Amino acid sequence: MRTVTKSTLIRIRTGGAQALLLSMSLFFTTSVMQANAAELFNPEEKVETQPNLIAIQQNAIDDMRQRLQRLEQRGQQGEDHGVPTSVETAEDIRPQFGVNLGVFGDINYSSKNREREHQAFSIGDLDFYSTAEYGARINLLAELLLELEEGGENILDLERLWVGYTFSDLLILRAGKQHSALGYWNKTYHHGKQLFLTIDRPFFLAFEDDGGILPVHIVGIELEGAKSFAGMRWKYEMSLGNGPMIDTVGKVLIPNNTSDNNNSKQIVLRLSSTPARCPGVTLGLFGTTYEVDTTAKAGLEEAILGADLSYLNSGWEFISEYFRLRNSQDHADAFYIQLGYTLFEVMTPYARYEYLNLHPADPYFMDLQNNSDRDQQIFGLRYEIDSLRSSLKVQYRRDDKKGAKTFNMTEAQWSFGF
Repeated sequence: MRTVTKSTLIRIRTGGAQALLLSMSLFFTTSVMQANAAELFNPEEKVETQPNLIAIQQNAIDDMRQRLQRLEQRGQQGEDHGVPTSVETAEDIRPQFGVNLGVFGDINYSSKNREREHQAFSIGDLDFYSTAEYGARINLLAELLLELEEGGENILDLERLWVGYTFSDLLILRAGKQHSALGYWNKTYHHGKQLFLTIDRPFFLAFEDDGGILPVHIVGIELEGAKSFAGMRWKYEMSLGNGPMIDTVGKVLIPNNTSDNNNSKQIVLRLSSTPARCPGVTLGLFGTTYEVDTTAKAGLEEAILGADLSYLNSGWEFISEYFRLRNSQDHADAFYIQLGYTLFEVMTPYARYEYLNLHPADPYFMDLQNNSDRDQQIFGLRYEIDSLRSSLKVQYRRDDKKGAKTFNMTEAQWSFGF
């Protein structure tokens, strides 16, 4: 078994990661068995034959149906006579997933740009999501993205799927596929473009299959918690999971959803604080480390450190993030600054500057699409048809990439979320 080398960031050995996962699994398994032992096991009852098992299952189904009917009748009687009903209601034993199914989408227009040879209208990705919860502790989220590719091909991609348990404000545990805590944007705005002030994400924060340079998804476990202390609201987000791999043919990062192509595990950590005296201000520090195989170097140790600052209050929206990507052979820098101000409650003019600086010989970037210096300037206006459900955006974007043609584009978008 290969051992992960030391670095300036936190590192773990594979054995440590496996021990952590195993101990957490044993802890929750033991807790659940102790809490439900009376229901899960009765030594006086044994299933001797398969027909007996079927009969027991059928009896359980019949009992559940009768129980639901009694609960519904009891609830109706309570409403009729004005008396409180049982704490356990019919909703407690009905499936909850999909009840609050939502969708995000967008329709776009763009003049000729780096990705398209002709001005065109386009249908954006269709984002389906649903959440479910049981009590105040157990919750679940699933998000599926229907991607419309060039040539008419449609791809259904699982973007997020996690189940969580809340112990307290100081400790929330989640397991599954989620967005990594690399800065403010990636954990706040997700996939629905109705959530964005602008038409799209900063180009270097694009999702992996869209040419992004960062592992914005991670499959594993996440711990999160928050506490007020010394006039500040402190929050931590920490993930342990599979690191990404690089598709050297498509030149994109790929999340390891079902397995890992090496023994090293990715660690992500973000610490943020919000001063009580400055509502709307959030300052964050974050970092991650992971191992990837590139054509120039196998087992390349890549590390990312960064900081984010945001202010959202009194009509103002200011967000800025900085990223330093570093390995044993080279480094790169990326940042953006975004500013907007809402007028008359419905119109928000905005501006954003995005920048990526790297060395062409960097073994990490040699295998990715964004492998040269690039910057973009964006000026636009967002109009709220409904602040929660739908908006119109128009913007000018200048895209300057080293060694390539500079594009000056006009773009428009009608985004929605229901």
